[in-house]
Amino acid sequence: MAEVFHDDDADLSVVQSRHVAVLGYGDAGEAHALTLRDSGVDVRVGLPESSPNRPGAEAEGLRVVTPYEACEEADLIVVLAPDQVQRELYTEAIEPNLVAGDTLLFGDASAICSGDITPLAGVDVCLVAARAPGELLRAEFTAGRGVPVLVAVEQDASGSAWPLTLSYARALGGTRAGAIRTTFAEEAVTRLFAELAVRGGVQELLRAGVQILVEAGHQPEVASLSCLPALAAAAAPEGGGSTGPQVVGETVRAAMRGVLKEITHGSLSSRVSTQADTAQRW
Repeated sequence: MAEVFHDDDADLSVVQSRHVAVLGYGDAGEAHALTLRDSGVDVRVGLPESSPNRPGAEAEGLRVVTPYEACEEADLIVVLAPDQVQRELYTEAIEPNLVAGDTLLFGDASAICSGDITPLAGVDVCLVAARAPGELLRAEFTAGRGVPVLVAVEQDASGSAWPLTLSYARALGGTRAGAIRTTFAEEAVTRLFAELAVRGGVQELLRAGVQILVEAGHQPEVASLSCLPALAAAAAPEGGGSTGPQVVGETVRAAMRGVLKEITHGSLSSRVSTQADTAQRW
């Protein structure tokens, strides 16, 4: 059974005693930076001087510096820049400023599990992965609630990585909803499977549904407007009725198991959808 942590398991003062650099100000970076600030944490945002997100962060009253300067000042570095820039970011800004006792914290396990980043032996390596978009994380925190998070420690050089990880999760509101203990490897595999097999499968199911209705003589517009709401309705307890297993039978499950096997063996990571210009916007 999963180990779940709540507010009583986390001491907020632990992260409040650290100097935090949030690298990136996209969906996740903005939510983390603002929520940490509202939780009484010393935060600075690290962004390239050319980043179009600088004005927005500054308008929120956040202190914005270059990634190098942010890492130089911080003893807790939160890596929320796009995956495709993290290797270079680590080499140029993070690693030169790491000292024993520092902590690297990630919003997902991709860079560590892929080998893009190999942290120094003397630093803690932690994970707080929200299972919701940053906009929702922020909205729930502001409303006095939270979204579930996954927490993990890959490297505990200081012996105090877990208290800091749980404290960070609490600062995001994650321990209000529940912080579930996992590993970097499990987070990476389950997230990739959800994106490739589940989300990809749902998208293909939607396309197939519209196509079949059109083939039967129905208008494309009517077919689309009928199938799209069915995705939202499927989340209801009674959604799908008795025909769901008829559509998603053992053949589909076998295909999904095949995707999971390929992910586990590392052969599908290149299929993750990325936007080419993301690195220019962070």
